[in-house]
Amino acid sequence: MTAEILPGEQISLRSTAAKLGVSISPVREALLQLEAEHVVVINSNKSIHVNYLTQDEMEEILRLRLSLETMAAERACDLRPDSALDEIEGVFPTMRSAMDRPMDFVRINLNFHSAIYRLAESPILFDIISGLWVRIQPYIYLPFRNREEVSAALSHHETMYQALAEKDKAKIRQALKEDLETGTESIKEFMSGLDWDLSNYKLNLILKGARNGESEGS
Repeated sequence: MTAEILPGEQISLRSTAAKLGVSISPVREALLQLEAEHVVVINSNKSIHVNYLTQDEMEEILRLRLSLETMAAERACDLRPDSALDEIEGVFPTMRSAMDRPMDFVRINLNFHSAIYRLAESPILFDIISGLWVRIQPYIYLPFRNREEVSAALSHHETMYQALAEKDKAKIRQALKEDLETGTESIKEFMSGLDWDLSNYKLNLILKGARNGESEGS
């Protein structure tokens, strides 16, 4: 979820199926799975909307990410083949070119982290991490509206890549910790400045504006 569908946004089975070029049946099955994962809410009147995170869920997800993504990154250091390095290094030109396009940077950020975590050769661990990313991804957009935070994220990613190349688990652990904590503080600052429900509403407006190509405001 990278703000293509927003927290709280209504989902239409028919329009989603048409957009994907499939029948309604697989879309319905996918949404039932997402409901089981608490990503969407299917109401008694059959209306469907994307779930918001509560404050407690937000804090729990951030703790879990630090633990699980560190585990995956350290395993990747042990297991990565030399051939994987060129592919991951190749992400950086695209990442640098997207520094002033927060929505694109969110997607590239996800691709970078995912490429490293897949090298851990732990499919179950990767699935758990991916499930957490689905819940948190719209909120990750918030720090990337700030050019300084984008530059910090890029620096953390470069250090993570260097650590991966050197198979230095302590180095990748520290870089990942700084990367996640920097973004976390920005999210918390935004969400704590208002009532939690109002913050979610404001986030929705910001993401909708970015998705529609409008200028983002804080």
